[in-house]
Amino acid sequence: MTSQHVKTRTDVEYRSAISKYARQGFTTVHEGGGFATLSKKKPFNWVLAIICLFIPIIGWIALLLMIIAAGRGSKVIEIELEPER
Repeated sequence: MTSQHVKTRTDVEYRSAISKYARQGFTTVHEGGGFATLSKKKPFNWVLAIICLFIPIIGWIALLLMIIAAGRGSKVIEIELEPER
């Protein structure tokens, strides 16, 4: 799992950051109290990997990549609203 923390100063920046990551394919897991958590599965081309299974040596590599991809996790973005004091 890859995690990234983003701090914002105003409510406009906070909403803008959430929208920016939503456009990139992230889904909101939790939002409230000036804190939002967004998540996105790491991509893997399953169709290409299955096709590569039928090519002799490359097939073994594709099989290994498929096994690794099954437990690859996701990217997580944490956005926090820290107003100026």
